[in-house]
Amino acid sequence: MDGSRADRLATVSLGCRVGRADAGSIAASLPAGFRAAAPGERADWVVVSTCSVTADAASSSRQAVRRAAREHPGARIVVAGCHVAQEGEFLAALPGVSAVVGPRDHRAIPGLLLLLRDGADAGAALALARRDAPGWDGAPAAGTGAARPVLKVQDGCDDACAYCVVPLARGGSRSLPIAECLARIASLGAARAEVVLSGVHLGGWGRDLSPRLSLADLLRAVASARSVRRIRLSSVEPAEFPVEILAEEAGAILCEHFHLPLQSGSDRLLEAMGRPYRAAGYARVVAGVVRASPGAALGADVMTGFPGETEEDHRETLALVASLPLAYLHVFAYSPRPGTLAEAMDGRVPSEVAARRAAELREFSARRWSSFQEGLRGRELEVAVERIRGAEASGTSREYATVHLPAQGAVRGALTRIRVGDEGVSLGSKVARALATS
Repeated sequence: MDGSRADRLATVSLGCRVGRADAGSIAASLPAGFRAAAPGERADWVVVSTCSVTADAASSSRQAVRRAAREHPGARIVVAGCHVAQEGEFLAALPGVSAVVGPRDHRAIPGLLLLLRDGADAGAALALARRDAPGWDGAPAAGTGAARPVLKVQDGCDDACAYCVVPLARGGSRSLPIAECLARIASLGAARAEVVLSGVHLGGWGRDLSPRLSLADLLRAVASARSVRRIRLSSVEPAEFPVEILAEEAGAILCEHFHLPLQSGSDRLLEAMGRPYRAAGYARVVAGVVRASPGAALGADVMTGFPGETEEDHRETLALVASLPLAYLHVFAYSPRPGTLAEAMDGRVPSEVAARRAAELREFSARRWSSFQEGLRGRELEVAVERIRGAEASGTSREYATVHLPAQGAVRGALTRIRVGDEGVSLGSKVARALATS
C-alpha cells in the first residue's frame, strides 16, 4: 500500500440497528492514516459487521466476507460482530481475513487497525487494542453519515429467550451512562433533526447503572435538554415499554412509531420461548399505546416454525395480530442457533411449513401497511429528509412512512412538513426500513 496516502477503509453491516450502529462508530472514529472509502472505490481495508440471529443471517454474513474479498482484491478484512462468537475460527480462515473481532470488542477495532497496519500479529494486536479501547463505541459523527443517525445506548441482554443467540454473543446488559447519552444526542442533534435510540435490549437501559434508572428517565432527560427535535425508539420489549411517558411532555419528542416484539400469539409457545408475557398482556400494552398515541404506527416481530408449533398455534397468532391495530409485522422463520435452549427441543417444524406460515403473515402485514398508508393520505406529515436526487427528495415521517417530495427547499437531515396528496408528494410502498431485532 502507498504510504504517502491514507488507507481507504470500507464498512459492511448486516443485521440489527445495534450492528449498524457498531459499524457506524468505526467510520466515525477512524485512526490517523485511514479514511472512509468512497462508494465504488476499491478499499485497502474492509470491516464486515456480521449477524447470527438466524441461519440466513449467518449465511449472509459469510457471503459478505467472501464478497468483500472479491470486490476489494488485496484488501485486508476485519470480520466483526455477533457471528464471530459462533464461527470465529471458520471466518478467520476465509480468504483475505486478517482478524476477527467479537461483538464485545467492537470498540477495539480502531486501535486494532493501526497495530495490524504496523505489522503486529492479529492475536497480540487485538489484546493490546482491547486493553486501550474506550469503554463504549464512539457516537456516529454529527456532521456526516446517516440523515437519521442511530445511537447505541445499550448492549447485551440478561434474558434467556430459548431461540436467541444474541446474549451468548454479546453478554450481559450494559448501559451507556445518562450523561454520555445526553452529550452524544446533543452532538448528533446539532446536525440532524432525528436520532434513533437503539439497543439489544433497549427497554433494559439503566438497570445496571448506579443509581438505577429506566428508559423513561432517559427520555425525560432528553426532552428536558431540548437538544434534538425528535427521537425514534428502536425495538422495545412490550412489558418494558414506558407507556406512561406518552402522556407526559417528554412524549412529544417521540416519533409516533413503536416496535413491540410479539413472536407468537400462542401462550403455550410464548411460555416455551421463555417470553415474559402472554397474548392478553401484549394486547393490553398495545391498547395502552394506542390510547396515548392515536394514529401511531405499531410494528411487531413474529416468528414461525418454533419447535412444537402447530396449526392451532399459528391460527392463534393470526387471530391475535388481526385483532390488534398493528401497522406492519417483521416476520421470520425459526432457525436453530448453536447453544440455545430451543436447539435441543423436540417437534421440529418442516421448513416448508414454517415458510408457508411466514408467507401468510407477510401477506397480512402487506395489507395492514397498505391500509395504514391510506390513513395518511390528505394528512400533513413531518418528514426527516434523507435523500435528494435531482428534483426529488425522500425521507421518513414520524409514523415511519417513506415519503417522496419535491427537492426544492429540502435539506438532508432537516425536517419539512408536507401534505400527502399535494403535487409531487407520494408515499413509498414499503415500510421505511425493517427492524431486525434479536
